[in-house]
Amino acid sequence: MQELAVLASRVLTTQRRFTAVSDNIANVNTQGFRKLELEFKESVSRPGSHATASYVDDRAIHISTLPGAMVASNSPLDAAISGDGFFAIDVEGTTHYTRRGQFVINAEGTLSTPEGYPVLDNAGAQIQFPQGVTQIRIAADATISTEQGQLAQLGVFNFSPEDIKKLERAGDTAFIPMMNATALPVENPSVKQGFLEGSNVNAVTEMVNMQAVTQAYQSSVKMMKGLEDLESRAIRSLGNGS
Repeated sequence: MQELAVLASRVLTTQRRFTAVSDNIANVNTQGFRKLELEFKESVSRPGSHATASYVDDRAIHISTLPGAMVASNSPLDAAISGDGFFAIDVEGTTHYTRRGQFVINAEGTLSTPEGYPVLDNAGAQIQFPQGVTQIRIAADATISTEQGQLAQLGVFNFSPEDIKKLERAGDTAFIPMMNATALPVENPSVKQGFLEGSNVNAVTEMVNMQAVTQAYQSSVKMMKGLEDLESRAIRSLGNGS
């Protein structure tokens, strides 16, 4: 039955929306988290001159580009990006991109994430601090300096509007470009030292979304069950009449 196919498409899309909203709510307090948004549209089936069904055409889940609020961390190694862009980190030979600017200096003097992954400069190289430095400054243009002088420039990269839809989440706060998406250095980056970007999830909005998604799912499943029961009765009726 065509009606069952319509409802099945809606159930599958609603399940994906439920997963995305659940992930958003779980990360409402995660630094640098970018919420997931599901892109979809209604596709109307028109076998004749009359519209008979409306299918949910599930396009993709993509990353929201809305910024999160900046929160002071009081750490000179932390940085928050003002505007578009991502920091780059080396995760076992693969470059990941993140808005989370919480950094540390590891035992080897390399600027790293708390998990130990090296942070990359604007040329894609690791950032190495000389031993014994005590004064670290990250300028608004992402230039890193110490009492010994300028050291490097934090890499801030961005993607085209089309390529940013090709980012795949790797963990809670990092992304990997897929399908030949290309990261380009931001020409005039703007960062703020001693701050971290918070999650861009609005808890109230997502709770409202969760309620709407749950109701839509329950409604679609109930309608599917009703149609399946109707179909079963029709088949039994035909069988009894033969």
